[in-house]
Amino acid sequence: MRTWMKGYAALAIVALSFAGRAMAQTGEPELQQMKEQLRQAQEAISKQQAVIEALQQRLSQLERAQAAQAPSGEHQLQVAASATVRPAAPPVSATWKDGQTIVTFPKAEIHFSNRLQFRWTGDHTSNTNPYQDETSTFAIRRAKTTLTGWAYTKDLTFGLQVDWANANTAKGVLDDAYVNYDFTHGHGYFQVRAGQFKTPFGRQSISPTKANMFVDRSFVSYVFCSIRDVGLMAWGQFGPSGVADLFEYRVGVFDGGGRSVYTNADHKYQKDFRFVVSPWGSTGYDETTPAGITSPKLSLGFELEENDTRVKNTVGLYISGGEYRTKGYDLMARVWRFTAYGEYFDRSAADLHDLRTRSTGVNAQVGFLAIPNRCEVFLGYWGYDPNTDKTVNAQIERGVGMNWYFSGNNNKLQADYRRFHDDLARRSTYELRFQYQIVF
Repeated sequence: MRTWMKGYAALAIVALSFAGRAMAQTGEPELQQMKEQLRQAQEAISKQQAVIEALQQRLSQLERAQAAQAPSGEHQLQVAASATVRPAAPPVSATWKDGQTIVTFPKAEIHFSNRLQFRWTGDHTSNTNPYQDETSTFAIRRAKTTLTGWAYTKDLTFGLQVDWANANTAKGVLDDAYVNYDFTHGHGYFQVRAGQFKTPFGRQSISPTKANMFVDRSFVSYVFCSIRDVGLMAWGQFGPSGVADLFEYRVGVFDGGGRSVYTNADHKYQKDFRFVVSPWGSTGYDETTPAGITSPKLSLGFELEENDTRVKNTVGLYISGGEYRTKGYDLMARVWRFTAYGEYFDRSAADLHDLRTRSTGVNAQVGFLAIPNRCEVFLGYWGYDPNTDKTVNAQIERGVGMNWYFSGNNNKLQADYRRFHDDLARRSTYELRFQYQIVF
């Protein structure tokens, strides 16, 4: 383009030189003609200059667009510097599945859920007063909110659970509040849990009430198991590559006063030990399996609990509390659509005067999945002997029931009918219960 401009300039010089010579030869008419030619040449140069500037502007626009699509050189360094100064916002996602809301952060994950159990109970007691032998009631048996997940590292997990149904009771609303660390980085061989949580004693006690076969735990479990306490536990599972959960162990020390009791007046700890062998893989602790199983499972457990809550006065005499040592044996078997659960307790206890008594208890339940993912029927037997040295003092309960699953254990309707007989009181109680459970 500059070559064109030089050409027009040279043309103008030649024209002026020619005009000078012509004017000298021809006079005034030729002078006017030369001036017109000069004007035309100047207009042509102006038009070419405008074209040049337009092309330069368009070229600059194309170069900037190309640089934005494929940064390189200095522009790439500027983009990197800008990214360093203004980093992108960290990703956060939230999903809902199987009754849980799961929120995921770059360095944490929280699982949030609620569980409601609405129950109707009607019972009839065989006694001598015909006007006081029948009762019925509605109740919110459980209304729990649960938070679980991990923070900072997946090896550090936590749990928090409250039961709003206990807000007006001496128990208080706090069920669980613990942290847990896996020292084997996801393998689960050796973990440590601290806080308030379920003590490792009693298979049905450890089992979540969300997955109970009957409407609630048996009365025997409440007699022999503390359910929850405050303390420290080491636990894990291990085995060969084919059966990674062949062995399970749990060892814990606790205050021994039960849930939400943060004192230890006797200055001694409750000690718990549990060991489970599962030759074909663990059955887990859920009592119900709405979908059934594809291969047989069997778990055999042994457990031991010791606690001495006796408190002495200033002269060394016991003034309150008691001491006991309890052994437990349990099994859970799942074959095809059948589930069988059994548990036996043997306790030796001493009172303030060091007089010892022995008591025993048994839980036994069998369930059959009549319609997979829909209907399960079951029956149970529970027995308690508060003193094996005495006769005619046993407490026996028998029952049958059915669960109707709308969406597994997260949405189900339960019903059971039981007969409880107390040999010592010579009294029988018949109880019918309906319960609806939803997890959301």
